[in-house]
Amino acid sequence: MPTEHVLNPDDLKPDKYPRLAFDHDAWAWFIAACKDLELTVDDEKRSRLEAIYSHLAGVNSWLNLTRLVSPLDYLKFHIFDSLTVCNLVEAYTAPGDIVLDLGSGGGYPGLPLMTWIPDRQWVLVDSRARKAAFLQEAVKLTPCANPQAYAFRGREVASHHPELHQQCQMVTARAVGPAADLLPDAVELLAINGILMLLKGPAYPTKERDDFLHALPNYGFTLMEEHQLALDENDPDRWVILALRSDDMTTAKSKHHAKTAKHHAKTKHPKPPSAKPRR
Repeated sequence: MPTEHVLNPDDLKPDKYPRLAFDHDAWAWFIAACKDLELTVDDEKRSRLEAIYSHLAGVNSWLNLTRLVSPLDYLKFHIFDSLTVCNLVEAYTAPGDIVLDLGSGGGYPGLPLMTWIPDRQWVLVDSRARKAAFLQEAVKLTPCANPQAYAFRGREVASHHPELHQQCQMVTARAVGPAADLLPDAVELLAINGILMLLKGPAYPTKERDDFLHALPNYGFTLMEEHQLALDENDPDRWVILALRSDDMTTAKSKHHAKTAKHHAKTKHPKPPSAKPRR
C-alpha cells in the first residue's frame, strides 16, 4: 500500500517546480479555438497559463489533481473547456460580484475564468483540505486582486464562512457528481436571483437530467438555459446548464408540495451569446 505524501507547505509553492512551456502545435490549436469563441489571447495570458500549468504538473506528481498532463490535453480539456462559459459569466455577473467555483479540485473552471475575468470576486472551494491548500497557491498566479480558496462543503458555508452564506451571484461546478446532489450546496451559497452553472459531460441528458429538473423546485430554483457544445468536431457534445435561484427554499418547498402557481417577479438578465463549438 503506497505511503501518503507528508504535506510540507513548501511543496505547494509554484516556484518549487520547473517552468514548463506549451509546444507550438498545442498553443496554435488553443489560439484557433479561442478565436472561435472571440476570446483574446496574448503573451501575458500565455505566461500565466504556463505558470498555472507548471504548478499543476509539479504538485500532481504527489497529489492527484488530474490525469491530463500533456500540453494539448491540458489546454483543450481544462483551459478551453472552462473558457466555453466565459461569455455566460460575463453576461450574468458584474464586476465585484462573488463567483464561487464549487468542488474546484485542480482549479477548473475557476482558474481559467479568473484569468480572463479578473474583476469578479473569485472564490475556489473544495472539501478536501489538501486540494484547497493547492488552490490557495494556484489562485495567486492569476491576475485577480484578492482571490480566495477554502476547504468546506457548500452546504456547510454558514458555519465555515458566514460572509459567503447566500451571497454569491454565481456558483460554477464542473464534473462534480450528479447535478441534483449539488442543489443543497448551491442554495446555501447563492443569493436570490443568483445562478448555478453546471458543466456536464455527454451523459447528462439521461436520468441525471430528469432527477435534476425534478429537484429544482424543492430548492427554489428554476431552469434558465441548457447549451450543447463540442470542443472540436471529433468530441461528443458537452452540456452547460444554468438554473436561477428564484425563491427562498422554505417557501419554494411549500409551494412545490401544495402545487401552487403564484407568479413571482424575477430579475431579468441579458441573453448571452451562445457558446460556439470549435469547427
